[in-house]
Amino acid sequence: MPFCKYSSSLLNSGYISIDAKFLNDYLPVAPENCVKVYLFGLLKCENSAGYDNTIENFENVLGLTHQQVLDCFYYWQDQNLVKVLDVDPIEVQFLPVANASSVKKIDTKKYKEFVEELNTIITGRTIQPNEIMKYIDFIESNNVLWCDFLMIVKYCVEKKGNDINSNYILTVAQVWADEGVKTAQKIEEKIESMTLLSSDVAEVAKALKYKGALSLEHQQVFSKWLKSYGFNKDTIIKIASALAKKGKSASFEKLDKTLLKYYELKLFSFSEIETYEANKSNLISLAIDINKALGVYYDVVDNEIETYILPWLSKGFDGQSLVYIADFCFKNSQKTLEDMDGTVQKFHKLGITTISSINAYMQELLSVDSRIKEILSKLKIDRRVSNFDRSYYRTWTTVYKYGEDIIDYAIEKSKNKPTMNYVNGILTSWFESGLDTLEKIKKNGGDAPAEQKTFTPQSFGAQNYSREQVSALFDNLDEINI
Repeated sequence: MPFCKYSSSLLNSGYISIDAKFLNDYLPVAPENCVKVYLFGLLKCENSAGYDNTIENFENVLGLTHQQVLDCFYYWQDQNLVKVLDVDPIEVQFLPVANASSVKKIDTKKYKEFVEELNTIITGRTIQPNEIMKYIDFIESNNVLWCDFLMIVKYCVEKKGNDINSNYILTVAQVWADEGVKTAQKIEEKIESMTLLSSDVAEVAKALKYKGALSLEHQQVFSKWLKSYGFNKDTIIKIASALAKKGKSASFEKLDKTLLKYYELKLFSFSEIETYEANKSNLISLAIDINKALGVYYDVVDNEIETYILPWLSKGFDGQSLVYIADFCFKNSQKTLEDMDGTVQKFHKLGITTISSINAYMQELLSVDSRIKEILSKLKIDRRVSNFDRSYYRTWTTVYKYGEDIIDYAIEKSKNKPTMNYVNGILTSWFESGLDTLEKIKKNGGDAPAEQKTFTPQSFGAQNYSREQVSALFDNLDEINI
């Protein structure tokens, strides 16, 4: 499909020359690139099926970017001289100039003094008519006095020099206008604050050993560090100095990335940052140890430290406990940092953050499994303890609040049907009948209870648990919601 083509009404007009109305009304006030694109488009319309009737050819011949060409056609579309039919692929239709409404007229006499003053401020080059028209259009569109606009021009020239282009001036003016900075007083206040900011930026540049020219963009990024990130000037300067001492590339871009990293880590004071950097080698070693325990390997562990290890440490875990948990995860076939993170969160919710507390919890679980194994043995059931068994036992002891004497009595009464399901049915029936003591149960059942046994958890040091024992741990952790 052709990129540029005439509309049927333009073809029927019988000519393809440039309309005098375009030359008189549109060309004098149109941006230079827009004029180039329009005239080149007219040329391509003569042979719309040509192989070079593409936006890529416009870019190459006119020296413009893809977006610049599009912006030019959107400009002419606003003037009703073309119609952008599609953008992917781009397709533009040229319309008759005679049918378009006249371009907006501006009283140049009204701005005679403005133009004279403008030429005294920008003295390093000739100011083209289309540039002047851009300024006037901004002044009228944003309801700004031309004398106030000249304050912005003067400020920009002082920052960038006499070869400053109109796009820079208009960008600054539009940003300020969007902030409500339109009057002389507000513009003066803005310039004063930017001047003070410029002094601070110069200090940062000195600390960075940055040799390039400073611009408005540097002031804007410095303002972001202060207002959006929450760093103070002294911290920024100290970080800049630290970067320079490390031989890092002395650039604001590098400093910006560094501050963003500290912001995401919630490190705002220089003392916090110093502590973090001093501990970096220890964190790297910890990350490597955790990865070994999980059975994974990463060339770079910076992201792992920031995403997982630092948050884990902030929750109260230490390096030893994290490696210990990683070993548990590996034995339970959970071999990713994301899997481990879920396990760490569950331990944290239980208030378990040290090796001793993990082992105490593990010992309690193992004693429960030991008790369940004994129950299975009394029922003549020879198999491993399952998660269903643990669920039953948890219900009996925590929901029904039955002691081992009552559970043993239920086992005794289940000898004719020796299954965990049957024992659960008996205990559930007693619970629903309100029988909460062995004495009440015996009055209703009449049998003597089995021998009562109790199990007391014992504390012990770090141990190497089997996969079966670790499986019991994770079965219980699965019940923890995070």
